[in-house]
Amino acid sequence: MGTWGSGPFDNDVAGDLLSAIQAGDYDIDDYARHPDDGYLDADDAQTAIAVAEILAVAHGVAPKPVQLDEIDAAGYAGTLSPEQKTWILNALERAVSDSDTSELHELWEENGPEDLEAWRAPILSRLASLKSVG
Repeated sequence: MGTWGSGPFDNDVAGDLLSAIQAGDYDIDDYARHPDDGYLDADDAQTAIAVAEILAVAHGVAPKPVQLDEIDAAGYAGTLSPEQKTWILNALERAVSDSDTSELHELWEENGPEDLEAWRAPILSRLASLKSVG
């Protein structure tokens, strides 16, 4: 069983993503090529959540967590195109929308309404913060 938690970096996908970014081996286009409609699988949702958190740190709307100690958030954010940033925000929104559009939402929903809301609330807040900074 893998790592599972409600924080943006509390899962195996996010851990792999951070390792790949540190090594210079991460290409967001591997995820961003996925359609912006339809069902978002859990890995893509977790990727969007983690990258959105890096963007939030880069834009100063979130404190830098220890998981990003070895990552230049602003430098990484500067490598993303406007289209890639749009994909991140769209995927983030789809991740928390409902179980018809997001496998990750469905998994959290299975834990019960309190866990679902505890997971969704900070992501919705992050989404609003990122939309406000453009």
